[in-house]
Amino acid sequence: MNELVSFSAIEVEEWLALENIANKELYLISVFLLFAFLIVLLAKKYRIPIVVGYVFLGILLSPDIISLFPMINQEMYNMYTFILANLGYITNIALAFIAFTIGSELSFKTIKRLGKSIISIALAESISAFIVVTAAIYLTGSPLYEALLFGAVASATAPAATVMVLKEYNAEGPLTSTIMAVVGLDDAFALIIFSLINPIAYAHYQGEGAINLVEVIIFPLVEIFGAIIVGLAFGYAAQHLLTIFNEKTRKILTVVTTITLSSSISIFFGFSPLIANLAVGFGVRNFAKMNLQISEEIDTMTIPLYAMFFIVAGTEIRFSEMGSLSFLLIAFTYLIARIVGKVGGSTLAASISGAPEAVKKYIGLGLLPQSGVAIALAYSIQRQYVQAPEIGLVIFNTLLLTAAMTEVFGPLLTKYAVVNAGETHE
Repeated sequence: MNELVSFSAIEVEEWLALENIANKELYLISVFLLFAFLIVLLAKKYRIPIVVGYVFLGILLSPDIISLFPMINQEMYNMYTFILANLGYITNIALAFIAFTIGSELSFKTIKRLGKSIISIALAESISAFIVVTAAIYLTGSPLYEALLFGAVASATAPAATVMVLKEYNAEGPLTSTIMAVVGLDDAFALIIFSLINPIAYAHYQGEGAINLVEVIIFPLVEIFGAIIVGLAFGYAAQHLLTIFNEKTRKILTVVTTITLSSSISIFFGFSPLIANLAVGFGVRNFAKMNLQISEEIDTMTIPLYAMFFIVAGTEIRFSEMGSLSFLLIAFTYLIARIVGKVGGSTLAASISGAPEAVKKYIGLGLLPQSGVAIALAYSIQRQYVQAPEIGLVIFNTLLLTAAMTEVFGPLLTKYAVVNAGETHE
């Protein structure tokens, strides 16, 4: 597909039409959803979280696995990877809805009841993961700037798999509320940590001593608070309309339009769309004076969207680029160090802040999945270190491999946690 780079817009449009790209995308989506349906049947039968099946299916459908089939020639392989790359919008839309869902679960009542422990846990597990991973990667012999970048992306937790498990098992209780709140705050803290550390790492890579204060402090604050302002404004407007509307069609269109508009405006101004939609959900939940009765419709509507999201996430893995012993050492070190940081930091903070017993025992098990934000941060590292592509490549491949692993065993551990805490209602 490299020849597209030298084509004009009209020529690209003609090529897309001649190759029937839109039809081929539809074929692929249809196949993915058919397999997703089969995964749901198997997951229910064997009582495993559905998201595990989705991610595992995505891994089996990754280009490296598909290329092993003898009937797949190079042209078919190239077309398959091209169409997969074109499905990136599904990831953006799914993450927006996931952020909205998390925000809508954060009520002032819950924050007031668990506020001290929630903030303590989110802050402690993010910082702890950063410190432990940075130290561990540095001890493997990696340069300090590379270790700092690994530590910064390690602080992020992917909420999607965790939220889906909690929804699937109708989990309710202090542990569930704490997990939902912590994974919501985690992305904000992860973006702050990355925004603070990335300029320092880049300056160290270039051999510079001075750090630009504006890049380290002002830009991250603008990105975060700008997203919060956009999200709360849209959340207030949305709940006002939802209070007026009684018809289900109008309510659903109001929510979908609000989420997509919030994402679009945030991206346009360089804000975080995840934090913006987190604020939208929070605003809709807390500004409203009555139960808006939209959660059931949103949950139903997003079932195929989430299925596609996790399958596409699984296809991102590239086994062909992960064979060296040095890479496997870094990936294994990163995985173990991040688990130690997340579980250790969250458990310690829960104990110190006086959280409920179930939270102290199991909170760390709900914070392990990593994709979404972390992979997006890895993309940004690749773009920044164009003159040293090996830096971005090792970080990105490590994130892909460990994210695939945590997206499989993470939901299983989340299920174990809420079941043993007695908070499931199947």
